[in-house]
Amino acid sequence: MTSEKKNCQNCKQDFQIEPDDFSFYEKIKVPPPTFCPQCRLVRRMSHTNERVLYKRKCDLTGESILSMFPEDTPFPVYKSESWYSDEWDPYKFGMEYNFSRTFFEQFKELMNKVPRMALVKQGLSKNSEYTHRVHDMKDSYMVFRMSGSQNSMYSYVGKNIIDCVDCFSIWDSELCYECIDCNNCYKVRFSQETHDSRDSFFLYACRNCSDCIGCVNLINQQYCILNNKYTKEEYQEKLKELKLNTNSGIQEFKKEFERFKKQFPFRSVHSLKSNNYSGNWIVNCQNVKDSFGCLNVKDGKYLLWIFNAEDCMDHFQWGNGAELIYESENVGINVSRIKFSSQCWMGAHDLTYCDSCPGAKNCFGCVGLKKGEYSILNKKYTKEEYEELVPKIIKHINEMPYTDDRGIVYKYGENFPVSTSPFAYNETAAMDFFPIDKEEAGKMGYKWKEKEKINYNTTINSADLPETISEVGDSILNEVIECGEKDKFYSVGAYKITQNELAFYRRMDLPLPRVCFDVRHTERFKMRPPLTLQERICSKCSISIETAYDESRTPIIYCEKCYQQEVY
Repeated sequence: MTSEKKNCQNCKQDFQIEPDDFSFYEKIKVPPPTFCPQCRLVRRMSHTNERVLYKRKCDLTGESILSMFPEDTPFPVYKSESWYSDEWDPYKFGMEYNFSRTFFEQFKELMNKVPRMALVKQGLSKNSEYTHRVHDMKDSYMVFRMSGSQNSMYSYVGKNIIDCVDCFSIWDSELCYECIDCNNCYKVRFSQETHDSRDSFFLYACRNCSDCIGCVNLINQQYCILNNKYTKEEYQEKLKELKLNTNSGIQEFKKEFERFKKQFPFRSVHSLKSNNYSGNWIVNCQNVKDSFGCLNVKDGKYLLWIFNAEDCMDHFQWGNGAELIYESENVGINVSRIKFSSQCWMGAHDLTYCDSCPGAKNCFGCVGLKKGEYSILNKKYTKEEYEELVPKIIKHINEMPYTDDRGIVYKYGENFPVSTSPFAYNETAAMDFFPIDKEEAGKMGYKWKEKEKINYNTTINSADLPETISEVGDSILNEVIECGEKDKFYSVGAYKITQNELAFYRRMDLPLPRVCFDVRHTERFKMRPPLTLQERICSKCSISIETAYDESRTPIIYCEKCYQQEVY
């Protein structure tokens, strides 16, 4: 089988389908896609609210709860414990399939009737109300997409963290602050792409380092500043001079470090113990292409944040024992053969066009079925009836496809239209990774929600905060601080310091932040390369390489062989 060029229905750009792709589509019995890989990813992300939380009432118990859905959502919203309970029956919303209407119209009607869980939480959750898409949380606040978090705050993506604050993609670490893509670190601050390190500031691409400041590409080093070696006594004296416990000292060194690190070669792909891969942040993977943030994955393509999975394509987030997953998001925990589905976990298998169906199997077009079986639009059938009806429905979807307002045709094999997403584009993961404005979102058919700018009665300007934490008294807990970048559209305008947060800054001898969490979160995203690959030339051997790092971000780029020769 040869490769085939197709034109994306959505962005109108050409994209390539490779022979291996066709083999996968044949294995799971779906036609090739009509959206390009990036448009498929954005479409999946647009169905996923990551961090926007609303206060509302549980429609089952009447309790005040936090939810990813606002009060005006058309369907009922139950607190997670109630949603999992036997107090309601998802089958009572079942619909007879109507061959005179398009499938996606019927599915949206079902979606607008079936109760949804307010927040996604697995395992234990203790004193961690303000968390979402998490597993086993304890004493954590504003932590998202995390498995195993204790005493941590304002962090996004990762696992097994203790006392970490303002981190993005942080794994198996403790007492870390403003770290991005770091693993197995202790007391590391303002660092990126760093592993197995401790007691350091401003590291980039370092491994097994301790007591280092502003270093790049170092391995097994101690007492280094800007890649220069010092004695322990010299290092400690220099550390005092840099005043990295002050806001001005940190800001000044941050600028110097940004200039300094561009003098060094960057690795074209951050990977470890992997073979035959492309993308970025690939660890212990085999045959994984065009993917980002993958751990222990075999045979995958177009993946983002997938771990412990095999033979998957177009999968956004999760895994943990996943096989043969296609065009789905938030799917994991011993799942298999799932297509065009969202939020299905705990042993679910053989699901097509399903949403929030944990433990379900052999279902088509269902919503909220817990351990459901042989069901279509939440109506139960016998095994024989189900197996006879599903091919007829697939044929009907192809013969009577749904066409949206932009003229995009949704036959069998397309994921859910963006019109079925209950979220506005700027509430979802898509806005983080592929930011656009309201006008562009409207052109692409996405909803948009104006962010309410609250005129907070601020009591102190962030510019007037003390330089060091030692100057801050407990009275700061009563202050409403004006965000230093309140005019940015993603700023909420003001913020407060919590008791646990203040204790962390004191323990780490760090100054108070000058901007709100939303600004800090967005700025961390800007420090990472985008989820797109480009062709560049290795700065040393001049071979063509594929990388996520553009020239403005990394002027010097090395292929893996040259990087290994020079750095390792």
